[in-house]
Amino acid sequence: MIVGRSFEFQSAHHLPRHPGKCRNLHGHTYRLEVLCEGPVDPESGMVIDFADVKAAVQGRILDPLDHTLLNDLIDYPTAENIAAWIWDHLADSGLPLAEIRLWETPTCYVIHRGEQPGAAGP
Repeated sequence: MIVGRSFEFQSAHHLPRHPGKCRNLHGHTYRLEVLCEGPVDPESGMVIDFADVKAAVQGRILDPLDHTLLNDLIDYPTAENIAAWIWDHLADSGLPLAEIRLWETPTCYVIHRGEQPGAAGP
């Protein structure tokens, strides 16, 4: 079973190597979905408690990223690199991560399942 929780945070970034307007400083309201996968525990009836997901994401992701300049924390903060950073910072949290989805705009997002950016697919 897959359990998910959504979050929002606001951050700014710039992409100096980008050929278009994204090279300039600008901000986004990011939407983050954290999806956890595992069996349903027969005692609790849950894969994971939503509160546990919130606590891990709040301390490891939202607190450091919300209302910041992402360039100060992430080397070349494209949506892909931000998603990889988020995954890396949640990987040892104890959450049974399946994937994360990061929306940079309401219509543009990336999905990360633990693979490294630029890695060849199957």
